[in-house]
Order: sequence, then structure tokens, then C-alpha cells
Amino acid sequence: MSAINYYSIYKPLIEEFVALKRHLGYKYMTVEYAFMQFDQLVYEREETAIGISRELCEEWCIRRPNESDKTWYNRIHAMRQFGDYLNKLNYPSYLPVLPKIKPSTHTPYIYTKEEMAAIFEATDQLSAHSTCYNSMVLVLPALFRVLYGTGLRIGEALSLSCGDVHLEERYFVLRDTKNGTDRMVPISDTVANVVRQYMDCRDNFPMARKTDLLFVQPNGDCCDNGRAYSWFKKVLYKAGIPHRGRRQGPHVHDLRHTFSVHSLAKMAEDGIDLYYSLPVLSTYLGHKSIASTDGYVRLTADMYPSIITKVNNVCPFLFPDIHDEASH
Repeated sequence: MSAINYYSIYKPLIEEFVALKRHLGYKYMTVEYAFMQFDQLVYEREETAIGISRELCEEWCIRRPNESDKTWYNRIHAMRQFGDYLNKLNYPSYLPVLPKIKPSTHTPYIYTKEEMAAIFEATDQLSAHSTCYNSMVLVLPALFRVLYGTGLRIGEALSLSCGDVHLEERYFVLRDTKNGTDRMVPISDTVANVVRQYMDCRDNFPMARKTDLLFVQPNGDCCDNGRAYSWFKKVLYKAGIPHRGRRQGPHVHDLRHTFSVHSLAKMAEDGIDLYYSLPVLSTYLGHKSIASTDGYVRLTADMYPSIITKVNNVCPFLFPDIHDEASH
């Protein structure tokens, strides 16, 4: 049962629809909040008949002040899916047209191996007061190495529990990931050694609150994305890597992009057939399709042109050429 309460005539149908989506593996947390707002709109309009009219739909689809392209699009997309669901239940409903939004122009930052060495050195030199038990300083050296060495999302890493870390067998188990699934992530000997050393240190934390989370502050509090990002900006400064400002990066998440590109480069250099390695990398990263992995390859063509040559030789139909005018 949802923790959110609904009050309009759509209450049972919204709950059934959200439950169906979650049964299919979707988290639907943000969308559920949007449905709460839709339920409120219906309640305020005093709607008495089930079936989304064009008038109701158009009012719902009005873009809100300061609403991002992604949020606006996802809100309308969810309503279109819900309307389709109602139609199949014989409640005639108007389906909104999805808005055309500008494609993202963000280019991931790919760290060089020299920059990664500088990041690790700067991280290792961080310090905190000996009595500061709510600091992430002792966590960061292992955390940043794990992110670069596995390509995990920051949220996935910070959600890891000690029980899902299998160092002898060399793998992590990630629970309830971005796409609503669990997955097993093999790790290298190097990553396993880093985590083992960190866990030895973690065993000596004076934790006031016991927790099974792997990455925790010395007092037992969990680590959050925001603080990790704040520390990462300090690390970038110490490493001599310019930060372009808020939302411009480089970001912690770029460690994931860097892992992907460096992995593809290594496989290409080793002569591994990319017809097989690209789907493997895509699955390892938890992507829904190979298209996301393609993005890493194309955006870093200048850095590793040999990858593009080998990919195009193996499967030229997968990756269309990107023309200059499309990149502006």
C-alpha cells in the first residue's frame, strides 16, 4: 500500500496503476508524488466522473514556474500512461501530446589517468579533527576508488550493505537500483583490497548507531550524495582540476563515465571484439540498452579515436555519425 493518501474519485485506480508499475520493477517514487498532485487537482475541480477530459488534461499539462524540462516531460508522460491505462479499463480518457524538449547538451567530463592519480592523492591527504566523528574524510579514499573502479552510481555505492560485499568471491550485490532491479557487480582484486582495508578501518569506528551500511561516518551516520559532492569539489581543487560551477561539473558521477570509457579503451587495446564487449559493459553498468554505452563512446571520440574505428568496423549500423551542426 502506498504511503501517499489520495482523496479523489481516482484513488483506487491510481493505487492500482502505481502497484502495477512497481510489480513490473519501477520504483515510481517521483511519479507517485506527481499523482498526488493530480489527485489534488481532481479533488479541487470536484470531478464526479472517471475519465480524463481534454480540459482536465490540458490544465494538468500546463508547465509550472521553474519546472525543468525533464520534470515537465516525465509528469506528462506519466499522465499519458495513466490515461492509456484508463482507456483499457473502458474509462475514455484524453491522451496528452508529449512536449518537445531540447536534448541535453551536457558533455560528461572524462578524467585522464593522470587526473585520477591526482584525485586519489588529494583525497588521501584530506584530514579532519580527531574528534570529528561526523566527517566523511575516512570514507572518501575508498569511496572514490570504488566509484572509479566499478562504475557504480554514487547512490548505489552509498546504499551498499556489508552483507552484500563478497570480497573473497570478488563481487557486490546492488539492491533496488535505478531501474528497480538487483544486480551483481564483479570487482577487481584492486577494488577488493581497497574495500578490505577500508572495512578494517571501519571496524574501529566509534559508532553510536549500529548500521550494516558499508560507507558510514565514524559515528554511524549514513553518508549522503550532497556531502560527497561537496568534498569532491574540494578534492578537485586540491588536484588542480578546474570546476566550472554549479551544474557544470566535473561531477562525482563523471567517475562512472570515466570508468566506462577507460574500460572500453582497455578492451579495444586488448583486441577484444567490441561486438561482444559493448553489451557486456552495458549490462555491467545496469543500462537498459546499449544506447547509453554508445553515448560514452561517441562523446569521447577525440580521447580514444581507436575505439570508434574498431566499433565502426565491427558494427557500423549501431552508431550513426554525429555531424558538427547537430552538436551546437
